[in-house]
Amino acid sequence: MGIPKRKNNIDVYSKREHLRGQDIVDRRQELLDRITKSDSYLPDSILHDDLDGGMLDFVKKNFKIVTDGESIPIIPKILTIQRWGEFSNNWEFSDEDGNVKIPFIAIVRKPDVQPGTNPVTQRTIPDRSTFYYASVPTWNGTQMGADIYKIPQPVAVDLSFDVTIVCNKFRDLNRFNKIVLQKFSSRQAYTSIKGHYIPIVLDKIEDNTPMDTIDGRRFYIQNYTFIMLGILIDSEEFEVKPAISRFFLLNEFLKGGNVGKKIVKRGLFETKTATFVADGMQTQFSVGETIGILFNVTINGIIQERDTDYFHISKTSKITFDNPPPDGSSIVISYYVGSKETLVDEYGKIFNVSTEYFTFTGNREINVTNYVSDVISLDINGLLEEEGSGFEVLGGTKISLLFSPALNSRIGITYLH
Repeated sequence: MGIPKRKNNIDVYSKREHLRGQDIVDRRQELLDRITKSDSYLPDSILHDDLDGGMLDFVKKNFKIVTDGESIPIIPKILTIQRWGEFSNNWEFSDEDGNVKIPFIAIVRKPDVQPGTNPVTQRTIPDRSTFYYASVPTWNGTQMGADIYKIPQPVAVDLSFDVTIVCNKFRDLNRFNKIVLQKFSSRQAYTSIKGHYIPIVLDKIEDNTPMDTIDGRRFYIQNYTFIMLGILIDSEEFEVKPAISRFFLLNEFLKGGNVGKKIVKRGLFETKTATFVADGMQTQFSVGETIGILFNVTINGIIQERDTDYFHISKTSKITFDNPPPDGSSIVISYYVGSKETLVDEYGKIFNVSTEYFTFTGNREINVTNYVSDVISLDINGLLEEEGSGFEVLGGTKISLLFSPALNSRIGITYLH
């Protein structure tokens, strides 16, 4: 059994004898940049050419044979049957007559790519619809947000490769056979292609040695068939879109008060939110204008229940609590301005407001009663969630949670339709 050894040949100092102060910081940043080079929030694309190149690299790395003090050359391209004759005339290991010199190792990929059998991709998504992959924070210099990254399910493919060794020494066959069987002692090995781990299966071993001779010398041809259980990922199919794409935000601060207002542009009409900071004694809060439709009131992001935690008289501007909220608490009132209890856009179209409640049973996709025009708020056990990071509107009557809350959680959705 080999004894593990400590890796001690890492060039941390990059041939600089002494690093001090800012030099150390710069060197750390240099190493970090090298590690994260080509990093992406999305996986790298992997297509047929990448799989071919991965198989070639796998053979070069693992199937090295030395005979008479020299390595048996590996043809540095994935070949097809049609290209074999053309390539053999131009290969650097050909003799003066254009014939490939023995020994050598060649890799030929069969053209008939089959539907994949990789068990990782057995669960299929109908019509290859995109699914949520990640939420990535963004900053535009003045406002924080998030982008939603979506990708389709990878396509599984099986590629068949024939790795052939042609030599005139029987011991070279034995060496090659030993290396292959050791590498595939479990009938399967892995290779990394652009960060993706791809399995390779040893399918069969055949001897195709002809019975005749070349220049009176016997030569051997042994063929090893491998099945690569690959996947296809095309970056052209990735979707990146802002989490908040329909909102236009405008902040308005009233002089002489502790209220900040925010106008939310929802299509062709506007709603507002008024934010207060509690002083520990105040029980009544006024937005300074008539509240036509009151959507919700929150304290520190937790929705309060009307007529239990607070009171509001229709067509007034005031919200009244039984007890003053704690000092420093953030109180947010979300509402629509108007003297009528209907929501109308600038073209006269009327929108209805509905609030529905659901119990989470494990299914993150929620179907409301009406077609959703816009979501005013979604809360889980009273705690508000943000669109793009906590949920997204799929269209029609469907709303999808972007995470799984505890079972039996109470979900409240206020939306326009």
